[in-house]
Amino acid sequence: MSRPNNVQRANGIPREKICQFKLVLLGESAVGKSSLVLRFVKGQFHEYQESTIGAAFLTQTVNLDDTTVKFEIWDTAGQERYHSLAPMYYRGAQAAIVVYDITNNDTFVRAKSWVKELQRQASPNIVIALAGNKADLASKRMVDFEEAQVYAEENSLLFMETSAKTAMNVNDIFLAIAKKLPKSTPTPTRAGGNGGGREPYVRDSEPSRQQSGGGCCGKSG
Repeated sequence: MSRPNNVQRANGIPREKICQFKLVLLGESAVGKSSLVLRFVKGQFHEYQESTIGAAFLTQTVNLDDTTVKFEIWDTAGQERYHSLAPMYYRGAQAAIVVYDITNNDTFVRAKSWVKELQRQASPNIVIALAGNKADLASKRMVDFEEAQVYAEENSLLFMETSAKTAMNVNDIFLAIAKKLPKSTPTPTRAGGNGGGREPYVRDSEPSRQQSGGGCCGKSG
């Protein structure tokens, strides 16, 4: 349980509240999910990114006014053969980013399917963001900004166009999610979110990987 917000250090300065949330990225292969995560977590971009196998796990924090939000990020593989594994990663997630490529309309259609699946099977209060990636390739655009924006509004999604290459809106979309997440204390979940049993397969894992929390973990101090 979170400690009361009025807990203070000896010098009278309020302790910072720390919350952690499980976040999953979904979308077709090659839309740039891994590139978005790499840009957000490490500030890097690789022109040629290997396809994710199964899922990759990384962590990163976002600082709000009096709260540090720690994201435990599951970057899922987009290939169709891994689709059946997706529920293991979005089950128990408090947030999701569904990514499409603005130069490929098929990936936008597929993104809509992911949104429907999350709305039907994921946690009822999950925060869903829609990211139209590769905004640096606007000259090759096949998905209109306005079309995606209207769809997002109709489905109560956060929406931004992003570019992992130029870093456009990458930090902003994670920050928007962090602000929208409830800073309460739901029941903790495992990092894999599969309700126990065998852990999902992970390609890359941070050394600091720990058991996942589902909300505020108390105060730092």
